[in-house]
Amino acid sequence: MTQLLSTSLLALLLVGTLGCGRRAAPPAGEGHHDAHDAHDAHDAHEAQGHEEEARIPLKEVRGLRFLTVPEPRAEGAWYPAEAIGDESAQALLSSPVKGIVSAILVAPGRSVARGTGLLALQSPELARLKADWLAARSRRDRAGAELAREERLFEAQAGSRRELEAARSDAATARAEEEAARLALEARGVAPEAAGAVFTVRAPKAGAVTAYKAQLGQGVEAGQELGAFQAGAAAIVRLELPLPAPQDWRPGMETEVRKADGQRWKARLEGTPMTLTADTRRLGYRLRLLGGRLPIPGSPVEVHVPLAKTVVLPQSALQQVEGTWGVFVKEGDEAAFRPVRRGPELGTDVMVLEGVKPGETVAGEGAYLLKSLQIKRKSGGEAHDH
Repeated sequence: MTQLLSTSLLALLLVGTLGCGRRAAPPAGEGHHDAHDAHDAHDAHEAQGHEEEARIPLKEVRGLRFLTVPEPRAEGAWYPAEAIGDESAQALLSSPVKGIVSAILVAPGRSVARGTGLLALQSPELARLKADWLAARSRRDRAGAELAREERLFEAQAGSRRELEAARSDAATARAEEEAARLALEARGVAPEAAGAVFTVRAPKAGAVTAYKAQLGQGVEAGQELGAFQAGAAAIVRLELPLPAPQDWRPGMETEVRKADGQRWKARLEGTPMTLTADTRRLGYRLRLLGGRLPIPGSPVEVHVPLAKTVVLPQSALQQVEGTWGVFVKEGDEAAFRPVRRGPELGTDVMVLEGVKPGETVAGEGAYLLKSLQIKRKSGGEAHDH
């Protein structure tokens, strides 16, 4: 009995010792939540650090001027353009003969009547063709006279039929050669009787030369382009705009076109571009002038382009940070960079399509100082844009 009691006491003592050395297990899931909470706390701390890094204390910057974002307004801007003629009324000036440009008779842009001389060419080729025609005509006349003589002799029974037939054949050959020489001149736009060593390029219609592609003293080949001619006045305006495209400008809408001398026209938009121009990478537009005394082709004009109703800010307020356009918005004693969608430029101003609201305060003059400071703080070294 005593031995049994000692064994029970020893067992109880071992159980108590093991219980004291073991920690209580947490409820199911409690450890997982603790790890999540610690991770969330770390993310929140890191996000707060980035936010604090993005905010710039204004006391660190001198020379700033702030402005209040104004209410949106409907805007329009004048853009440079060129008056051109209808493609159906355009013509190329070319030389039908080889020669040298000896005179430019009419300056580009000057209105001329049909048939007016524009360029003069010294052409040895033309002189040779004239000589060939004169020689062929002379042979024709001699062959004709010889045929008439043989016909008289044959009728008087003083000549043979063989000689008469030979004279007829020679006369026919001479006439064909003269005809070929005449056609060679007429094919070059020259009447044989008026042909000489000088060829004059003439206006195909009433209109104006838009540009010459040959210079005084330049040698030219037959068929070479010498310039461009526009019949009549310019009825089309060619306009190129930078991206982004005006959103509310649709075909059929009317606008104004003006010239430096004060002349103005109404114009209708004929179409909207589908692709960028190959050379300037801009959007090409066509407008048709509606009546009035039309300008000379090639005249510089300006087109009033209606733009969307948006916020307009000075260009100095928009800064590009790491490839993103934005503004620095004032929040208390700090400023934070906010991306915006930049629109067309309006002289020293720029349209802001998205990103700011009326009544907010943004940095205007001196905003580049905030940009420099932000880049420097992010890089941890000297300020530089990417």
